[in-house]
Amino acid sequence: MGRFDGKTVFLTGAGSVSGIGRATALAFAREGARIAAADITTDDLAETVDLLRGEGARAEAFVCDVADAAGVTAAVAAAEASIGPIDILVNNAGIAKKRAFGDLTEAEWRRTIDVNLGGTINGCKAVISGMTARGGGAIVNLSSLMGGWWGWNEHVHYNASKAAIEGLTRGLAMEFGPKGVRVNAVAPGFIWTAQALSREHSVGPDGLKLCEPYIPLRRVGQPDDIAAVIMFLASDEARYVTGQTILADGGITLGDLSPVFASLVQ
Repeated sequence: MGRFDGKTVFLTGAGSVSGIGRATALAFAREGARIAAADITTDDLAETVDLLRGEGARAEAFVCDVADAAGVTAAVAAAEASIGPIDILVNNAGIAKKRAFGDLTEAEWRRTIDVNLGGTINGCKAVISGMTARGGGAIVNLSSLMGGWWGWNEHVHYNASKAAIEGLTRGLAMEFGPKGVRVNAVAPGFIWTAQALSREHSVGPDGLKLCEPYIPLRRVGQPDDIAAVIMFLASDEARYVTGQTILADGGITLGDLSPVFASLVQ
């Protein structure tokens, strides 16, 4: 018996080969869930679905741009018609594009807000009426270390979108808690994903390795580490948890400067 037997999960950003979305989809599949795997293109999404089916899960692919409210609504409707009513929503899709504030165009700002914050809103709107009608459900939104704890140089638009997701999470938890819907968020720290490995838009592999001495757990996280937190928040184990953002950063925000002090005494 799996923790999610008989449950249907709609998960955005599921296509990335080394992403949190695919890792989370596989984790749900191994616990008996049916998976509606969504992404903006079919690139790698078909592979994700094949992997899910290889785990014995009922899984289907749904292509949509999360910034398009009508497209998300249609994808959710198609998923429910195909594999069942949505019990769990994971709003994982997001983008991060490096741009100095002075060079940030209106289009770049708008696209980041529309995908990260707007996509989360669109996902919630598409499922929440059905969840309340059926007596409950669980929503997990993806924030970031850079949403509520740290600033990120030349990523003002990303910071703003992720901070807003945390506020959205609290507001939805207040409004829909009485109707049985729990809404929480996860804020990953430095994780080995395609996004973080981008030298153009993030820290790149060398930057990730430089972080490790300052992380109390002494390693950069893996997508599976975040999937585990998402699974907890979506499960009945977190039945009395709502409106929270769980920071999963290996402890880096504790400010471990021991490597610096060690270098001073050498």
